[in-house]
Amino acid sequence: MTSGYPGRMEELTRAFEFERRWFERCSTRLQRFEFGVAYLDEEYRQRYFSNFLLADKRLNDASAEALVEAGERILGEAGYEHRLIILRDERWAERFAPAFQALGFSTSREVTMTHRRDPDRDANLPVEEVPFAVVRSLIQEMYREDPDLPEDIALLFAEQHAKYERVAGARFFAARVDGRLAGSCELYQGGDDAQVENVGTLEQFRGRGVARSVILRAVQAAREAGARHVFIVTNEEDWPRHLYARLGFDQIGRTWEFLKSPGGSRGDQQGHTSTEQGTSNSLR
Repeated sequence: MTSGYPGRMEELTRAFEFERRWFERCSTRLQRFEFGVAYLDEEYRQRYFSNFLLADKRLNDASAEALVEAGERILGEAGYEHRLIILRDERWAERFAPAFQALGFSTSREVTMTHRRDPDRDANLPVEEVPFAVVRSLIQEMYREDPDLPEDIALLFAEQHAKYERVAGARFFAARVDGRLAGSCELYQGGDDAQVENVGTLEQFRGRGVARSVILRAVQAAREAGARHVFIVTNEEDWPRHLYARLGFDQIGRTWEFLKSPGGSRGDQQGHTSTEQGTSNSLR
C-alpha cells in the first residue's frame, strides 16, 4: 500500500465499505462463514467476481487451507465450479499466498485509487449520460471482442449491467467517435462516496481519448451529485492504472484475489479484463 497521505486509511475504508454495500445489493444470497461473507449472484453464476468469498475477519485464526475448505463448502455445495477468495488485508494475503499457489490458485492484485488531483489534460470528446438501453449494444460488442468469451456468455454478461441500473442505480456515460458509440463507463454512487467502473472502448476507437473522456465526465457527475470520495479499481499489472494516475487518481490500497477456475485460466468469465480491451477494471 501507499502511505504518507493524511486520511488515506479513511479513504480506503470508505471505498471498501462502499463496495461491500454494492455486493450486498447485487447478490441474491449472502452466506456468512467463520472468516467473512460469501456473496453469490445466482442469476449470473458464470461470473466469478459475482460469486466469491470475501475473507476479512479473524484472519489470525485462518490459513489458506481453511479458506479453501470454506470455498469448497460454500461454492462447491452450491454447484459452482470455480473458487474465488478475496482478501483485503495485505499482511495476511502475503502470508497465505504461497500456500494458495501450492493448492493450484492463481494470484492477482487489484489496486484501489482515489481521485484527488486535476488531470494532466482535459478530455477531448463530448460525453453523454445515457440509460443502459442506449449502451446495451455497445457493451455487448465490447464483450464480443474478447475471443475467449462465448457468444451466449457475452450477451448474458452485458445484460447484467441492466441489473446494476435497476438494483443499484448505475449511471452510464458514453462517448461517440465519428457519430458512433465508441466507449463507456459506469458510475455508482451513495451519498459522499462514488465509484467509477467498467470503462471500455471498442478496439477500432482505442487511442483516441475515449476512456479519458468518459472517466472525467463520470467524476464530474459524481462531484456535482455531492460525492467527496470518488474511486476506481483496476488490476495492478495492467496499464490502465497509469492512465488513471494521469487523470488525478492516487493509489491508496490493494486487494488480493486467489482464483482456481475450471480451465485454469483467468478469462473474462471471471469478470476481469483490461481497459480499452473492453473494460477498465472489472466488468462485474
